Amino acid sequence: MKIIASHKNTDFDALASLVAAKKLHPDAEILLPAKVSPNVKQYLAIYRDQFLYINEQQLPSEEIEELILVDTYDPLRASNKFQDHSPSSITVYDHHPGSFQLPLSGETAPVGATITILLEVIQKKEIVLTDWERTLFALGLYTDTGAFTHEHTTSRDVRALLFLFKQGIALDVVNRFSDPSFSEEQKALLLQLLQGGEVHDVDGVSIMIGTISTDAFIDQLNLIVEKWLDLAEADACIAVSEMKNTIFVTARSQHSRADVSKALTAVNGGGHPQAAAATIKDGDQAEVAEKIRAHLSDAVTSALVAKQMMSHPVKTVAPDTPIEEVRDEIRRYGHSGFPVQENNQLVGMISRRDVDKAVHHGLGHAPVKGHMNERVITCEANTTSEEIQKRMITHDIGRLPVLANHELIGIISRSDLLQLLHDKHYEKKQKQKRNLMDNMAHALPADHFDLLKTIGHLAAQTGVQAYLIGGITRDLLLKRENEDMDIVIEGDGIAFAETVAAQLDGELYTHNTFKTAKIILNNGQHVDIASARAEYYDAPATLPNVRFSNLREDLYRRDFTVNAMAISLNEEDFGTLIDPFGGENDLRDGMIRVLHNLSFIEDPTRILRAIRFELKFSYTLAADTQRFAELAAPAISHLSAERLKAEFQRLFAEVTAARTFKRLNALNLLDPFIPFAEWSQQTEEMISLLEEQQALPENLYTFSRLLPLVAFNGELQHLTHFALTKDEKQLLNTFERLQALEDTAFPSLGILHENVHDIEETGLVMFETYMEVLHKKTSTMIKRYRDKRRRMPMLLSGEDLRKLPMAPGPQYKHFLLKAESLWMDERLKHRDDALQWLKTTGGRDSPDERKE
Repeated sequence: MKIIASHKNTDFDALASLVAAKKLHPDAEILLPAKVSPNVKQYLAIYRDQFLYINEQQLPSEEIEELILVDTYDPLRASNKFQDHSPSSITVYDHHPGSFQLPLSGETAPVGATITILLEVIQKKEIVLTDWERTLFALGLYTDTGAFTHEHTTSRDVRALLFLFKQGIALDVVNRFSDPSFSEEQKALLLQLLQGGEVHDVDGVSIMIGTISTDAFIDQLNLIVEKWLDLAEADACIAVSEMKNTIFVTARSQHSRADVSKALTAVNGGGHPQAAAATIKDGDQAEVAEKIRAHLSDAVTSALVAKQMMSHPVKTVAPDTPIEEVRDEIRRYGHSGFPVQENNQLVGMISRRDVDKAVHHGLGHAPVKGHMNERVITCEANTTSEEIQKRMITHDIGRLPVLANHELIGIISRSDLLQLLHDKHYEKKQKQKRNLMDNMAHALPADHFDLLKTIGHLAAQTGVQAYLIGGITRDLLLKRENEDMDIVIEGDGIAFAETVAAQLDGELYTHNTFKTAKIILNNGQHVDIASARAEYYDAPATLPNVRFSNLREDLYRRDFTVNAMAISLNEEDFGTLIDPFGGENDLRDGMIRVLHNLSFIEDPTRILRAIRFELKFSYTLAADTQRFAELAAPAISHLSAERLKAEFQRLFAEVTAARTFKRLNALNLLDPFIPFAEWSQQTEEMISLLEEQQALPENLYTFSRLLPLVAFNGELQHLTHFALTKDEKQLLNTFERLQALEDTAFPSLGILHENVHDIEETGLVMFETYMEVLHKKTSTMIKRYRDKRRRMPMLLSGEDLRKLPMAPGPQYKHFLLKAESLWMDERLKHRDDALQWLKTTGGRDSPDERKE
């Protein structure tokens, strides 16, 4: 016997899941509970003959072979009779959190409705559905997701509905049964809740608890409580209802911090954070309500407060700052305005709108104080995120200064608020900072770890914030080795470096222009220390201008989110990960993502760095990042050849040139980086063959990878732009000269030598590889020639030639070359043969030689 069962008081999701499970397990019987929800009861009055089912009285006495549970994972929630059975197997299809870790067969997932899970399996198996089945399944989706408005609704639920929509559903049926009207008795209960509910404030979240009693059983408590929540000014509502000696607790929440399922654990209830229920037989209503009140604090997570959201320190302007200067600051750093401070007191706010108006009226020379808003809306360090949102909306402001003891300690922008509203992980990240101290202790050498602890101690003593930044932060998360010590200070980096050097007796080297310093300790350790700074670009692809700022802006100027993380070193939070842009998530997902849409335009070399990460670590460019790269093509032309070659050199040290150029070509960026470059099978083959060669010198390594890109399309002259050194110019000229010999047939190695004897090894390697790709026999001859030329002995000297009856001159070269050519053709074996040949010819070619 196989049974498909769901929870008591069956709702539409449970009913739909019962029918769907029958499609997947046709040999099983549907068990329909005696108690179903009122709207389901109305539905069954019309549709009960559409499917076969049994009731509890028809359950067999023999053992159940398999129990298939839908929309629940607890057999007792389906029927008390299951306590007398021990099924040999249990299969679960459920979306409640308690089922996710169960070691049972089936499908569980955090989706809005269980029917979604079953529909996905039905689609995979290509099972045909009837019209009434599709409509019933849509009812389950609509009702359990609150018409797709509940917090736990997912994209999978939407895709499931789309699947049903494409095949056709009866929307009038969905509307009729998903939103039934209330009876007079139900309206009376709703009125009791509205009039008698008590409001409890729990850390800024309002939770209303109401008690109602009735001698008769009234259906649709869940719908009544949902309507109560809509009408009451509360974030969550909990109804404790006594009906016929049974207490029904129904709870609903519309606040992200209020998890009503946790409030009901005190009375053995359960469900979702937004919807939960409990049933207590023969209980005392007052005691049940009191138990729930006592556990309300467990149901509410702590509020995110201003000090956890704010950016600090804050960029401010003085009252006498000219409007034009503020306009330039806004353009450079992308801020929407600045607080105005005088004598460390906040005296106003100047917004982008204020600045634009002043400039429009020709008042760019005027001071800020004449145009700032003196009525400043602020908040305190412990102001909750809800209150912050309320103030920004009420006063229509984009920046909210954070004060402590009347001093400006931070600022919250509209972008911070948008992150809170749209990034599901933002609040958790801000409140529960990840600590990497254990990773650091395990991955770093002991002396490095101790040094970082010392730096953190000194930072606390001197009143600055110190952070470990750069690739080491990324690699600590990846558990890769990296011993770079790059420290950023919110404050004066050089002053702090002087303190560290004095304390540790290290050598200090400073760069005052950029406020950076290097400390070299006696044991060879070195530490780079810099002040936190921001950058702005006057034009695309130019070097940035720098000003000093805070950690967030210092991280924001970096290339990718995975490189824009830091670790706090101060004693009070040593090891805490600072990840304002979601770098850890991107690292986990293997995603390369820029921090803003102008990143590649400001510095197009970041595209090459993105490709390096993508190819070296098998990561993927995020879709928007790839789009930004393709749009940055015009900015690439502003890069100097020196910068480009330096980036290519760094890239080729870790990723092959063939893979690099292939990826650039796929992004339509090969030509922007290397004008007139052509990517073809021949190009790829030549570069790949060159990368197998060991004979190419290091100083020509990068240039030799660029040359094949124009070797097959007749555009060699355009590579002159990248030929910056004497050796590179020579290689380019040599290759162009050799290409002219491409179709020349050389009858012997000696004749070949007479044509290419003055060409260096690198040029021959390049030409040999080129000819090999073209499948020309000359490539084999060049290879033999190179091998033999390396073994050529000293045949003749100038002293030997001076013994001849001729005056010194250019003809000496002729005889030296001729001897080498004869040796190449094995007409001369060694020096004695060469001397005999010279003596015999007396400076003249022999008849045999002329014949040859």
